[in-house]
Amino acid sequence: MRQPNLFTSNSKASLLSTVFQTATRQRIRGCAKTALGFVLTLAALDVAINLLFPYPSDPLNTSPGAMNLYFDYGRSIEGKVTRQLGPTDETSAPIARPGWLDARLGEGQPVEPIGQNLLVAVYGMSFAANTGKAMAQLDPNLTIRIVAGPSAPPSYSFAAYEADRGKHKADVVLLGILASSLKGMGAMTGMTWGAEVPAPYTFPKYSLEQGRLKAVQPQVTSLAQFRTTMRDRPQRDAFVAQLQQHDQFFNSFVFEQNWLDQSALVRMIRRALAKSHQDNITSQIHTPDGFNPEWEQVPVLKKIVQEFATTAQKDGKLPIILLFNDRGYDDHLYRLLQPTLEQNQIPFVSTHEIAPATDGTNFVGDGHFTEAIDRQIAQKVLALINEKRDRTSTPPPGLTQAP
Repeated sequence: MRQPNLFTSNSKASLLSTVFQTATRQRIRGCAKTALGFVLTLAALDVAINLLFPYPSDPLNTSPGAMNLYFDYGRSIEGKVTRQLGPTDETSAPIARPGWLDARLGEGQPVEPIGQNLLVAVYGMSFAANTGKAMAQLDPNLTIRIVAGPSAPPSYSFAAYEADRGKHKADVVLLGILASSLKGMGAMTGMTWGAEVPAPYTFPKYSLEQGRLKAVQPQVTSLAQFRTTMRDRPQRDAFVAQLQQHDQFFNSFVFEQNWLDQSALVRMIRRALAKSHQDNITSQIHTPDGFNPEWEQVPVLKKIVQEFATTAQKDGKLPIILLFNDRGYDDHLYRLLQPTLEQNQIPFVSTHEIAPATDGTNFVGDGHFTEAIDRQIAQKVLALINEKRDRTSTPPPGLTQAP
């Protein structure tokens, strides 16, 4: 019997092994070159974006450009607010200044009626401020005091009202509640739930304890203190720890500043994650069908409304709750609070009857009501004040009252 040629078989196997190893090495080198090229391309793109669309370092620059702003949205919250800070309050970014619950609260606002005017104190956000301004235009016999924070939630507005008690001689106090800001009651600052354009002002986090409001006060309560805190590591860490414990919207990756802020591509990824994080929390608070009655802050909100009315009446003032049902919220805020308001006989005005949130023509591009709608809301509030205070409104010459 003929024996197999072992040498020839081994040679063939060795040759095949060599060919296979060579092909494998070539594939690995090819993949490595492709991966390296991809990484280098991303790096070049990252550098190019930073060079072409840098965000201005000047805190007072409020017009950075659309593309500059777009590629900066994903910067860490801490990175953004640190950049807002100038050496003084006056040299800090405009968005960093309003809303602080410190000794300067209400500074520059009237403390008593002018002449025989009625003084109305308004607490809330820009929607409430716009209503107050429209009221002054419609009725020259009104003096308006406005205390507001950017997109302020009810917890801020109530805390501002409480801090402002005794500092003025208002006859009427108005608490504005914005549907889209209700979720901010789960936060302690305008930073965490407004990550893209954070406003650093802070406010208490309320809860109910044996039927009474209990407040966790923020460790930082003024812009000057915030400036000091962000430059002192132990103070900064203590503040961040408080947010981590009590702020429902706090997310370490979204909030904390690090070297990743230097990458435009990482900023874009962080922006997507921040939006996903906020949307996830928001979906637990509000759905297309309305606000979730099981959310822990709902009974807190109802208690805030009652406490506001009770203390105002105790001070001899007329309390009015103003419900702003903005785009995407239909009449959900009204449906949430209407039983509480009516059961406790608290005067209120709800915008869903005046300007349905489902009608886009009632709003301008940034989400606020049109000036015409502001006037209609103001007229409704004035009618309620006149009814409760037995007075009449007289529009200034050339200005027609809203229907």
